[in-house]
Amino acid sequence: MPSSNDKLNNGMRTLWMVLITSLAAPFFAGLIFVLLQFLSPYADKFIPPHPGESIGEVAVDAFVWSALPATVAALGLTPFVLQQGTYGWLHAAVAGVLAFMAGAIIFPFPAGGALPFLAFIAGLIAIGMRALLIAGGILREA
Repeated sequence: MPSSNDKLNNGMRTLWMVLITSLAAPFFAGLIFVLLQFLSPYADKFIPPHPGESIGEVAVDAFVWSALPATVAALGLTPFVLQQGTYGWLHAAVAGVLAFMAGAIIFPFPAGGALPFLAFIAGLIAIGMRALLIAGGILREA
């Protein structure tokens, strides 16, 4: 009997990977950014300041801004999924960091010295999305 991973062809894996990553990665980015806002006294040097904004506005801003990098990262990983049905954790990390930096260039925001830290978080989110997609049966295990 085929496992749940064998029921999808690589085209369907790619479609679901792009759709899920484009929506779930920004959600996780917003969630992590809100958690960092709660640690504000300790994390001020790692995150951009948001004076006068409510926590909900900060979360929505992070979600909306990270939709483009999440989609770019997913589209960058598309050839790997089409050919192999999966991608490695290093591919995910590189795609997340590069897509974040492309987003920061296209839609700049006042981050100060926080860009490297936020790029690192973007790479971790991409690795987490890979694990989530494997656990959900969308991607094959490498």
